Amino acid sequence: MPFTNLIVASANFTNATSFAAGLHSFAVERNVVFGCLSTHWASLTAWLTQPHVLLLITVWWITFTVVITLFLCLGFGPGGVIAGSLAAGFQAWMYGAFTPAGGIFATMTMLGMLGMLVPAAAAAGAVVASIVTWAVWFVR
Repeated sequence: MPFTNLIVASANFTNATSFAAGLHSFAVERNVVFGCLSTHWASLTAWLTQPHVLLLITVWWITFTVVITLFLCLGFGPGGVIAGSLAAGFQAWMYGAFTPAGGIFATMTMLGMLGMLVPAAAAAGAVVASIVTWAVWFVR
């Protein structure tokens, strides 16, 4: 018997409703690691579908999205303060022609110009979202 026929015969494909289900059962039957992951994935999926966990995930995601959107819509861009934005209005109202160095406004402008505002916004959003989620967990 040729070697390729041995490989195909030893595959022992199972009957499945879809290709993905067949591939999954094939991998689980032949590998201890996939079998272990399958068990853990099933328990993780069951835990994630609980109503209180789903509520906390939703609270975190909505808070994160709102904070990062507000952060990025302020008006600090790669070319400096964007004309007509909230940042430009605040700069004209608060500082006029003189913006002090080292302040929060100058730092935000620097972060926007260096392209570091998005990671800073993501970090701030994650922190705020985690605090809000923690508060929702302990208040309810």
